[in-house]
Amino acid sequence: DTVKLISADNFEFIIDRKCAMASGTIKNMLSSPGHFTESVQNEIHFRDIKAIILEKVCQYLYYKTRYSNSMDTSVPEFHVDPQMALELLMASDFLD
Repeated sequence: DTVKLISADNFEFIIDRKCAMASGTIKNMLSSPGHFTESVQNEIHFRDIKAIILEKVCQYLYYKTRYSNSMDTSVPEFHVDPQMALELLMASDFLD
């Protein structure tokens, strides 16, 4: 099962639903009771998040899903380019 995340500049990222659910905000949007567009279409448009940031968010969601509750002691560092750190921080705060 997949989810489509659409950036402010209309780039589309199709990711595993399991990985998308690692974000509290996305989880709430997709599993809210009722017939909200996001949950019916499995598609979320982020009007304030540019593609370059949303791509890094998607990478992090896969990283988080892979290494959360892992018994592996050698978890690799998740690299964030300093030029995008502030925008990424704001997006991550919104996405929980």
